[in-house]
Amino acid sequence: MNEHNDLGKYDVIVIGGGPGGLPAAIAAAREGSKTLLVERNGFLGGVAATGLPLLAFYDRTGTQVVGGIGNELVQRLDRLGATFDGAIPCPIHNSITPVNPFWLRIEAVKMCEEAGVDLLFSTEVEDVKVENSRVSGVSLISRGKKYTAETKVLIDSTGDGTAAYLSGADYEMGQGEDTQVQPVSLVFSLGNVDIDAVLDYLKSHPETFSNPPSYGVHYTLDYFLNSRSFYFTGFEEFINVARENGEFDVPRDRVIFAKQPNSNEVVVNAVRVSDVDPTDPRSMSKAEAVAHRQVEILFNFFKKYCPGFKNCFLANIAAGTYARESRRIIGLKTLEDNAVNEFLVPEDTIALAGYNLDIHTGVGIVLQPSEHAIGIPYGCLVSRNIDGLLASGRCISVKPYPLGLIRAMSTCFAIGEAAGTAAAMSVKSGKKLAAIDVSELRARLSENGAILETDQENQYSVAKIA
Repeated sequence: MNEHNDLGKYDVIVIGGGPGGLPAAIAAAREGSKTLLVERNGFLGGVAATGLPLLAFYDRTGTQVVGGIGNELVQRLDRLGATFDGAIPCPIHNSITPVNPFWLRIEAVKMCEEAGVDLLFSTEVEDVKVENSRVSGVSLISRGKKYTAETKVLIDSTGDGTAAYLSGADYEMGQGEDTQVQPVSLVFSLGNVDIDAVLDYLKSHPETFSNPPSYGVHYTLDYFLNSRSFYFTGFEEFINVARENGEFDVPRDRVIFAKQPNSNEVVVNAVRVSDVDPTDPRSMSKAEAVAHRQVEILFNFFKKYCPGFKNCFLANIAAGTYARESRRIIGLKTLEDNAVNEFLVPEDTIALAGYNLDIHTGVGIVLQPSEHAIGIPYGCLVSRNIDGLLASGRCISVKPYPLGLIRAMSTCFAIGEAAGTAAAMSVKSGKKLAAIDVSELRARLSENGAILETDQENQYSVAKIA
């Protein structure tokens, strides 16, 4: 049965309700556009709803570089006790914002409803209607039923560039002819962790959190002892013993976890599955099976070998395995390697990326500190060959090298707000996305609290960050 249910006409349709899509939908609706947000899960937030901390609301200088809707969501969580002080300086990640993922899901829905966004959960995009190289509508599918809707602007925030791909937009994946991408991960949480016992071990064994010299930045004991939350990378000594005993075959040289707002709970980001194609369901299905097996291995590892984890229990596993990179559109502009190497903030910047270069390869990580935030030009969001199509989040037009910096969730929030605002401006003015006055877009974003300059007054002490 191929019955199509007509959802009507929308000004803006956003596909994907994660860090790139949630603020895009809210921004477009707040600007007066009739907006539909389509999400494949039964909740909003995407990877932000796994419990991972939001990284780099502040850059390495201690300057706040993400404001607007992302910052508003954090403030709402803070009032609920679902985060620690908004953002905490971190020597490696610049700043971390721990969040309770379930409260984030609740607040995300409330913000959409308050803005007037129509929500469609448990639904995926099946096709994109394009007429004369311009997006005109979408076909959606949910539980065997098909739906259609017309739109003036389509925002792809799927992370995989799915809507862009279906529209026929030009895109890249991987590095040149090599389509291999960074490993995928499955996030999980452990409860009843004795944080004091963890800290006692760190006091007597600071070598456990020593990072490779290539990082150029290092943790300090004060960071762990004096922060309400922390992001930990280490325990290599325990991995070596467990591996020798045949009890650890996860391709990791160290484990990563962060202290959660929930008492005595940590979120673990240590699962790693390589050689996966995020756009191939067969490949991803195999990865899901491997990832869940690794959760069991890691749980047993923490419980047997790591101080403070003896009585821990498996508290939560994310809804699915997430990719760090996938398809990326080819836009009117592309963020090139020199943007990172030269710390560029061009005049057409619509979002700042305040994280560091962070690329997962093999069993380790290539990490290169960024002196300060870099700017993302508006043209990186605009498809070069399909009118009416914007990308948001990590599927914007960016080369693999700078992708390792701009894929942080806080940055995706900033990109999403810019995409939603630009979409609404296009609808209001009747201008094509490529013809929008970027200075007007920047002015509107600034009015709404977005941060577009790296010399803001709102700073942490550089001494705290260093």
